Amino acid sequence: MKALDRKLLRDLRRMWSQALTIALVVASGLGGFITTLSAVDSLALARDQFYAQGHFADAFAAVKRAPLALAEVLRGVPGVADVQVTVEQVVRVEIPGLVDPIIGQLIGVDLRQPPRMNQVTVRSGRALAPPGAGQGRSDSAIDALVSEGFSRVRGLHPGDELIALVNGKRRTLRIVGTALSPEYIFAGLAGMPDLRGFGVFWVDREALAAAYDMQGAFNRVAVKLAPQASEPAVLDGLSRLLAPYGGRDARGREDQASHAMLDNEIKEQRVMGTLLPAIFLAVAAFLLHVVLSRLVATQREQIAALKALGYANAAIAGHYLKLVAVIVVVGLALGVVLGNWLGTMLTGLYAEFFFFPVFEHRIAPWLILVGAGVTGTTALLGTLSAIGATVRLAPAEAMRPPAPGQYRRTVLERLGVRRIPAGLRMILRNMERKPLRTTLTIGGTAAAVAIVVMGNFFRDAIDHIVDTTFHLAMRSDVNVWMAEPVDALARLQLARLPGVTSVEPTRSVAVRMAYGHRSERVGLQGVAPGRNCCASSTWMAARAPCPMPACCSPTVWPTSSGCAWATWCAWRCWRAASARSMCRCRPPCAR
Repeated sequence: MKALDRKLLRDLRRMWSQALTIALVVASGLGGFITTLSAVDSLALARDQFYAQGHFADAFAAVKRAPLALAEVLRGVPGVADVQVTVEQVVRVEIPGLVDPIIGQLIGVDLRQPPRMNQVTVRSGRALAPPGAGQGRSDSAIDALVSEGFSRVRGLHPGDELIALVNGKRRTLRIVGTALSPEYIFAGLAGMPDLRGFGVFWVDREALAAAYDMQGAFNRVAVKLAPQASEPAVLDGLSRLLAPYGGRDARGREDQASHAMLDNEIKEQRVMGTLLPAIFLAVAAFLLHVVLSRLVATQREQIAALKALGYANAAIAGHYLKLVAVIVVVGLALGVVLGNWLGTMLTGLYAEFFFFPVFEHRIAPWLILVGAGVTGTTALLGTLSAIGATVRLAPAEAMRPPAPGQYRRTVLERLGVRRIPAGLRMILRNMERKPLRTTLTIGGTAAAVAIVVMGNFFRDAIDHIVDTTFHLAMRSDVNVWMAEPVDALARLQLARLPGVTSVEPTRSVAVRMAYGHRSERVGLQGVAPGRNCCASSTWMAARAPCPMPACCSPTVWPTSSGCAWATWCAWRCWRAASARSMCRCRPPCAR
């Protein structure tokens, strides 16, 4: 073993705690990088494979009722490769023994002609069979496939029966199997993951059409675009043709609920997978710079002796680079193991919300290569100045203690600021004399604070969202959703129910708002005057009364001793409000 290698082992043994700390920081950065991006890469791969396997459509549209002959007209729109129409309805579902409200999405499947798009993959049980196929169907029951997520949460199995309110009549849904569809990878209501309260059911299209008097008609359209087709032009052509039949604007994949949730999750996690590891790697670079700079400073005489014995500058620099490489390699090994373990757990967490036929965690080789390259480059940049100092030392100069630094007046002193304390003056001069060390120190401290902030802001953000949503905006106890618009009689009937003190009707409509060449699809909500149960944050800020403690009643303020007591009462009122920005109570002296 060479002398420098023995020195390397001795240095590592003496500074093992510092080396292990830096290796753990490197492992945290690389582990976070591999964890997030490997899980996202696995999610994107499962999505792409399922989309290709299930022939996921490129565009979607909904109408109130349109004849089947319109499908041929839609196929003639320039850029359209194929059109598939079906019947879908939202119904209320009841599970025997449970009182929880459940909403079901009934999707009609043509059992005589297999669907060309949004194909259903049966996971357990059997597929739907045409009438008279010898499957033992009864006249009163409708065979149905249920979404795997809903069946898993509710404990449903083939042979179980549910009750669905189909067009005002109670019909029995007999579960024959569980299934998946690329259209409902994320099955939720209004963009929320609600596996307990929302289920997708695939049934015979003829049976569903007969129940809603939709024979020879459809209300849902799926479209496959031709290669090189202009999506905006196709969507505009579809919307114009469907408008006379109560059609809403056709939408592409980016506006389809399941794809939008999945795509947003992938984009957000890719940002998190690069931002958070970058902070850890910045901290690791700062620590390597500090440790190596101090090591070189304490080994000046050893470096001088090595140079006097004939060791070249490259050999000495390589010795310290090996020291850094050992620390980084240990961190890389730990990071890969940590990333694989946490990535598997994150993939399992995704599997609770996104459902695919095949969803396995995988680590692409490029992730490890990129992670190792970025980590090595960061470590090298963090130690360049310290290593450069080793090769610039002459043997005779290294034998002597470091020369005192050349101090000069600080920028503030040169600008005319005279009254600076001596201690602060020394600090500022040291910072100006070593700008690189100052920059790295500030950057490392900022990165450490950023880690603490990023690790804790989720809790505060979620608390704020929950408080704003359920204490300010949604202050009702029960929400009743209607599948179709109803008249004012329904409000009166709900108001007569035992225990109901107030009923506030609302109306929500999907609209497209345009200004010049810009447009956005949003939801327009109509509300009743003087509402109190359901309020937006803007309306709350302008109209809602501030909850005031008893001690802050107006009768107390005039008898209080000056404005101090009134200010304290206002502070109590401010603390009692659900949100600080919503409270507008002010004592008379403050008005």
